[in-house]
Amino acid sequence: MLESVNRIFVILVLAAVLAGISVSIAVLFLPFGDSLGLEAVASMEREPDFVLLGDDKSIAPDTSPHRLNFTITTPPMEEFDLLYLDVYGEGKHLYQVDCMGDHIFYGESYAGMTRHNCTGYIPYHYNGSGAYLVFATFYSEEGEYVSGPVRVYADWRNYEESFWNISLYLVLGIAAVYLLVVFPLTLAVAYIASRTKHHDQEYTVFSLLNPFRNKKTILQKFNSFLASPYFWMFEIAGIAAILMYMLATAEVWKSGTAFVAFFFSGLLAFIAPFLWCAAWWYADFREREPLRLIITFFLWGMLAALMAIGLNSALGLAMEVAGIGFLGTFLFAPVVEEFYKGSGIALLGEHREFNSIEDGLVYGFVIGMGFSFIEDWIYLLQYPMGSDILSWFFLFMLRSILFSANHGFYTAITGGAIGLLVERGFRAPALGLLAGVPIAAGFHAVHNAGEMLAVLFGAGGVLAYCCLLVPFFDYGGFFILLLLFVWALLRKRPEPGKRFGQSHS
Repeated sequence: MLESVNRIFVILVLAAVLAGISVSIAVLFLPFGDSLGLEAVASMEREPDFVLLGDDKSIAPDTSPHRLNFTITTPPMEEFDLLYLDVYGEGKHLYQVDCMGDHIFYGESYAGMTRHNCTGYIPYHYNGSGAYLVFATFYSEEGEYVSGPVRVYADWRNYEESFWNISLYLVLGIAAVYLLVVFPLTLAVAYIASRTKHHDQEYTVFSLLNPFRNKKTILQKFNSFLASPYFWMFEIAGIAAILMYMLATAEVWKSGTAFVAFFFSGLLAFIAPFLWCAAWWYADFREREPLRLIITFFLWGMLAALMAIGLNSALGLAMEVAGIGFLGTFLFAPVVEEFYKGSGIALLGEHREFNSIEDGLVYGFVIGMGFSFIEDWIYLLQYPMGSDILSWFFLFMLRSILFSANHGFYTAITGGAIGLLVERGFRAPALGLLAGVPIAAGFHAVHNAGEMLAVLFGAGGVLAYCCLLVPFFDYGGFFILLLLFVWALLRKRPEPGKRFGQSHS
């Protein structure tokens, strides 16, 4: 009975995956979004007392985003009125600044104020030059109003020159890391894997290309398919969609700078996830998993990024319209991302090689690293290098070093929950997804809570986030995961359920 429940649940998860891919592709590629946002802003109502002061100007920035100070006059502000600066370029929304953010952060009242100084940011977008429109938008109980635009023309030649100067050193650094670390480690992993035995199966090139040979049941064939190049093609097709979106967003064809930045960002973003995956795979010394499964799960994490980005964009837009956009990254993004990452483990919950808690921890961690690779790539691509190398390097350290293992930690929770059911011989292990995702999403939400806490509680919220939530739920949670992994490796493992010797593949 429970076996049937498990198969039905897996089918439902597969249906949710296909729906997520379809919706995300539609959100990312159908012609709606930022260009319509510009039309909507330009058509908003005008208010005589609401004025964005400043003349059109030309600038030659050497940093990105380039700061410009604006003065705005409004009718007397009420406590919950909102005031923003929005920057558009080539019809796309590039930047938004909450002009009341500092008042909220420090707990200051802005009721009655009519004159405001607000800093706008003009970002480089891989163009040698560009024209930008800066609008002020005012939201009150009486209505929504727009003022402006102020037109800004930017000549980015100085910035691009700095980009190319830095890129020369970056090429040498990336080449050194790949030649001295990534390639030798890849060979070492392949060698160790070739000498590792897995139950009574042989993992050879022949069995890789003939996954259905000697498989008797539909379940065995399904599991073998998921761990084969034929399923990788499906995953890669989805990954190609998000890469096309990234290519289109950066418009890499419009300049050599964009082309180089795209590939540099990808090469840099891959290093930390690869090293983490190799470390966790090697650390599972009692039973290192077949590399074909590790590849399947890493690609699944990359594919999950496609599903999450599209759905998060749609939900974020809906919440922006509702005026609660700051809650999107806290409430919905963690659930969406952890469900789609964890769904890959649920699909392979009955694979023969999945038989313990530590297996689930490793599989979940690898999925998280695949997701992190794509996410970090996008972040690095959206923040191009230039003369402001320290800011870019800070972003790299924050995303690819400091928080590099976070997504692996979150999804390992889901993997561990499914692995626990597998180890106990529970006949519907995929249901562990329902237990693991809420816990993983909870930790993920805490990590994403900084913006929401700043909006709600100002400086006190930021202090609580940095000094309490991050140490206990972020790094503290990862430390707990490490302890759990070590315990799982060193304990006396119970015998797996009877079905592992019969129906697995």
